[in-house]
Amino acid sequence: MKIVTNFFSALALALPLTLQAQTVELTTMNWPPFFGESLEKGGFITAIVDEALAQSGYDSTIEFTAWQTALSSVKNGDKDAIVGGYFTEERTKEYYYSIPIYTVLTGLIKKSDFPLNNYSSFESLDSYSIGKLKGFVIGGSFESFAFTKLKEYQEVSDAVKALNTGEIQLYADNLAVAREAAKSEGIDVSKLQILTPPLEENDLFLLISKSIPNAEKLRDAFNNGLIEIQTSGRYNEILTEFNQQ
Repeated sequence: MKIVTNFFSALALALPLTLQAQTVELTTMNWPPFFGESLEKGGFITAIVDEALAQSGYDSTIEFTAWQTALSSVKNGDKDAIVGGYFTEERTKEYYYSIPIYTVLTGLIKKSDFPLNNYSSFESLDSYSIGKLKGFVIGGSFESFAFTKLKEYQEVSDAVKALNTGEIQLYADNLAVAREAAKSEGIDVSKLQILTPPLEENDLFLLISKSIPNAEKLRDAFNNGLIEIQTSGRYNEILTEFNQQ
């Protein structure tokens, strides 16, 4: 009996270790209202990612930092994946891409007193100073044009403050993101508008580091989990919880 008791005691100790879920270390920038450290559950995109991973048996943690830092830490394998990246062919050398999580609209944001409401070409905008986030991809056509007065910023708040003071005249990003940053800085959000036409409609992805073990397995597990929560209706429930529908 003593031998049997010892066997089951050892088994009880071993089981939690065997069944313990792998923790995926995520990172991204502060990009409210989509994701950010000040938001409930890190924002609705983070909540979707967490639940998709949990559906496939993974735990997750997230660190919010500058976008360029997030790219570098995942590229090097210090973190497992980036939440909310856009797609570029160049990035596929360093990261595996998930299926799309959500779609956002990117445009050129201006103050209401800026004397331009629409544009016909990038050439017509090249005399203006334009801001973007460092390491942030706007879209193929925007990235391929050699703007002569392009300035890069580490944080959305830095770029929005520069737009407000006139340091730049246009800022390339999502309007809702710019308005959230403006609100946090005490800037009148009604003063921020978007030029027409918008620049790009971009999908948000999970970017998994190619430098970590079992990266493809993690990508496939996340994809399966995301499909599961979409099929079950949980995906739409999360959007509703965050007033995104």
